[in-house]
Amino acid sequence: MLHEIALEQLQAEKEVENLLLVLLKNTKFSGKTHAVGGYVRDQYLGKESHDLDVVVEIQDGAKQLTHYLKSLFPNSITTPYNLGAYPIWEITFEDNTIYQNITYKTEGAVIQFADTMKESFPDPNSRQRNVEYATLREDIDRRDFTVNSLLKDLTTGEIKDLTNTSKNDIEKGILRSNPGINPDEIFNADPLRMIRLIRFYCKFNWTIPIYMLKSVKRQSARIKIVSNERIIEELKKIAELGKLAQAIKLMKATNLLQYILPEIQILAQTQQSPKHHEEGNVLIHTLAVLKHAPATIEGQFAALLHDVGKPATFKIIKNEITFRGHEDIGAEIAQEALHRLKLDTLTSQKIVTMVHHHMRPVFISNDRTSNKALRRFIRDVGEDLVNDILDLAEADALGSTPVDNYVPELRERLKTVKQSPIRPSSKPVLTGNEVMEILNVKPGKIVGEANKFLLDVQDEYAEQNKELTKQEAEYLLKNWQDQRNTL
Repeated sequence: MLHEIALEQLQAEKEVENLLLVLLKNTKFSGKTHAVGGYVRDQYLGKESHDLDVVVEIQDGAKQLTHYLKSLFPNSITTPYNLGAYPIWEITFEDNTIYQNITYKTEGAVIQFADTMKESFPDPNSRQRNVEYATLREDIDRRDFTVNSLLKDLTTGEIKDLTNTSKNDIEKGILRSNPGINPDEIFNADPLRMIRLIRFYCKFNWTIPIYMLKSVKRQSARIKIVSNERIIEELKKIAELGKLAQAIKLMKATNLLQYILPEIQILAQTQQSPKHHEEGNVLIHTLAVLKHAPATIEGQFAALLHDVGKPATFKIIKNEITFRGHEDIGAEIAQEALHRLKLDTLTSQKIVTMVHHHMRPVFISNDRTSNKALRRFIRDVGEDLVNDILDLAEADALGSTPVDNYVPELRERLKTVKQSPIRPSSKPVLTGNEVMEILNVKPGKIVGEANKFLLDVQDEYAEQNKELTKQEAEYLLKNWQDQRNTL
């Protein structure tokens, strides 16, 4: 469904482009209005393009053009909206538009129009900028990389390369700043561009010249002025590509990692037992796990953070390296890191739960005589999260040398449990009030212990394809209380 919505939006943006190509002719906007940025880059690559951004080489041109469109299609377009202090105006096409008896399927398109401008950043501790009207070439010069500097004339449809290098760099896959522009300047002015550089590297598998990487390294501390909300949005896009491993390697090489995810930076300092991890330290292992993790935000971030508790739990016992309880400490560290990065609460909770329980599959696989522990696992994390944790466990196994992938067998056992007539239950057969009445106790620790006992018994019954009744539960609970009182 989400894919269908996204596809409709892509088509709507393309229809807006088609509309503009027709109606701008013989107006003052003719030859002055261009699509710019990633939208044009992707078209040149022959890919689906999205996020149509338009620049107008007229003072206050963005305001004038959006209001002109509103006057032509008053019932189809929202009132133009100015985005903050900059000459950037946004309109939404709430319906299809009809022009010269042709219907353009523009419904759903959200388009931003901006004046061509040049910019300065007067406050070194802020990304806030001052802008002023400028020529089209000056507007191109302020952009981050040559691959994002193509223009498409929305009067003629011609793709223009004012840098004389953009088309070549797109074709050869080179990520660099515009000719004559020092990369230190573009990264210093807007440090988020350093993360965007890494995202483009991950997305397109393009080459980054050494001088660009050295520039990022020199400017890496500047990333501290960028809001965590902006950083996490870039990292989420990388995660959805399944390329966090590549990004982390590059972030470490350019010193960005220590500022963005110091919890991951220190993993390189923690050695592991060669018997179980011939691949090397915890960071090397984590990068290997990431390569096998699902290309989702939850899957990639859980893999990234699954062993962050190891440095804090590192011990050598009888000449063996151990990390006992690292999953518990790791869950706490993961929660702090994701909170700092401003990842949404629901996604963060899911990732933290995955980190907290990522060792459970190992323990369950060691007991092949019963599925009782597997049922408890399903009950503890919920059926929806079981497969995600198994995906993480499998990536963990495949990212270790020697490889011992026990997960496929565990997945088969999971199928057996799910197909069992008695499904794993998250609630005891007796209510809390019933437990208190039977045991003659008040709310507290004993009730919790009794509930755990009943759930364990229910699991044992389920192993025999039997369901525990209230009468049986009451009888067993009384015996449990008698035994408990004699201890």
